[in-house]
Amino acid sequence: MPAVELRELIHYPFLPEAQKILASRGISVDSLSKTPSGVQYLDKACTRVICAIDGKTLYPEDTDDAVSDIITYVLGRILVSCINDRMTIQRFVRAEAKRAYTYLTSEQNETLKQRVCVEFGISLDAKKLSVIQYVEMASYLDRDAKWKLINRELSGGFVKISPDELEILLSEKIRFYLGSTLPLKVPVLLARDLQPWTDRISAKVQERTLEEFGAIDESAYPPCIQALIEASAAGANVVHSGRFALVAFLRRIGMPQEQIETIFSRAPGYNADMTEYQVNHILSHEYESMSCATMQTHGVCSHKTKFCESINHPLNYYRKMKKLAERKQQAEERREAAKKRAERDTAAADAVGGAGTSAGAAPEDK
Repeated sequence: MPAVELRELIHYPFLPEAQKILASRGISVDSLSKTPSGVQYLDKACTRVICAIDGKTLYPEDTDDAVSDIITYVLGRILVSCINDRMTIQRFVRAEAKRAYTYLTSEQNETLKQRVCVEFGISLDAKKLSVIQYVEMASYLDRDAKWKLINRELSGGFVKISPDELEILLSEKIRFYLGSTLPLKVPVLLARDLQPWTDRISAKVQERTLEEFGAIDESAYPPCIQALIEASAAGANVVHSGRFALVAFLRRIGMPQEQIETIFSRAPGYNADMTEYQVNHILSHEYESMSCATMQTHGVCSHKTKFCESINHPLNYYRKMKKLAERKQQAEERREAAKKRAERDTAAADAVGGAGTSAGAAPEDK
């Protein structure tokens, strides 16, 4: 297969050819933070990650250097690995997969398109995929009924697909692959050198979390989470799925890891090292907090209320309860403001009435 042009590698920086460029140019990640050009690369990589956190995809300008863009991709992977937050990694991966998909759907170079397909073990002309391959690639698409295996045409252990569907599935394969290779193991010294950039990303993560969920409000926790907190604090033997549901939920609404560990510290026989290990393990290896259906499957959905009937995810319960509390608070503030205005108006009216009475009084006879 003909070699891929350097300029074209900007579109697919995950290809091995792109990775080899850094080595062939003698570029060392370890020393980038110590050179002006390296700092520029890191700034661009940081921007690339922050755009992903905001749900945006950063596309290279026409004037961008191909090597520079590939370097920022590699550095972006390292930066999100230093932070080691699954939601951050997931958003970065989603943005990169979206970018690759955008280029793939408009790719005029059939050789390059074929190269991307070969990298992921798919034929460009594929009209069917094995059931195993299809399920893996469509696992994050099955919220749309058309992608569910039960709704697909099967023949001899294969799933029929159209060319357009192949491109979408390929983008999912890219996303799955990118996600499966993160986080990277970053040396401690390198992570320390990159801290100015990871601090900026962490600040953005916290900002986004606060925008989405606001300040943490324990009164808005769904009953299942409240029950898990109480059980953990009491030293009860909470099953792994329960610990995961609790930790993932609390992290998703913006609670720092140290504060999460504090919840478990209330339990008798608390072991700080073991708790830190378990919490870190959950945060490092899981993608999303459990939905209500998943919690029911694992037997950790408890103390359901009437309000739960219209909820499909604990995070949605939390959002709605916070909004209700905020509306109640706003209504109370409006009532209080109206009360104060009425009191001021009454006081002003009394003052005017008093002044009028004084002015109209007859002078005393002498």
